[in-house]
Amino acid sequence: MTPTLPLAFIAGVLSFLSPCVLPLVPSYLAYVGGGEARRGVVVRSSLYFALGFSLIFVGLGASASLLGGLLSAYRRELTVVGGLLIIFFGVVMLGARVPWLQRDVRVRFSGETRTPLGAVLLGMAFAAGWTPCIGPILGAALTLAATSGGLGQGVTLLTVYALGLALPFVLAAAALTSFTRFSKSFRRHLPWVERISGAILIVAGTMLLTGTYTALNGTLIRYTPDWLWSRL
Repeated sequence: MTPTLPLAFIAGVLSFLSPCVLPLVPSYLAYVGGGEARRGVVVRSSLYFALGFSLIFVGLGASASLLGGLLSAYRRELTVVGGLLIIFFGVVMLGARVPWLQRDVRVRFSGETRTPLGAVLLGMAFAAGWTPCIGPILGAALTLAATSGGLGQGVTLLTVYALGLALPFVLAAAALTSFTRFSKSFRRHLPWVERISGAILIVAGTMLLTGTYTALNGTLIRYTPDWLWSRL
């Protein structure tokens, strides 16, 4: 397993814990459940909701990978630019003010959210609203997808990112009351989540820029057993 996949999963979890997502999760869950109080209904709807936003993020990953493929002749230059971009995103997470990367878009959805199709469409609509808000982390994931070297790798990368965002969302739906208490108490730690996210992005960008990331990738690939590769 290359370090990219665990980083992508962590990026998804950090996106969930970001100040513009975590405080609103209880409201999202109430909305996606259509006001239904039964846990089973809310969990089922949250799964379809997660599928909806995952489709958007995976689509973005595929687009980034295709763009990277078109620029494959400039792989070294693309890697340098990618490293600088990820470092820039890290600096933004540490407090630099870039308004268009630190906002969300309120998306209205008037369809029936308790049906599978309605929940999927709602998830896709909310992904459009989340994308600017989680821009630095998502931008770093897309940059890694663009420099990954292939469509399959880019899609896998954003699938793992989406899983990191979706898994805590579904777990929150399964324990909504406990999660609501947790989210209220955890809010005071959100600035530290952003700082830790920024530090991780700066380290990852620096590794990509210096070639250390590629060397580490190669080492891990060489020592990854064949049986594990067949399951990735």
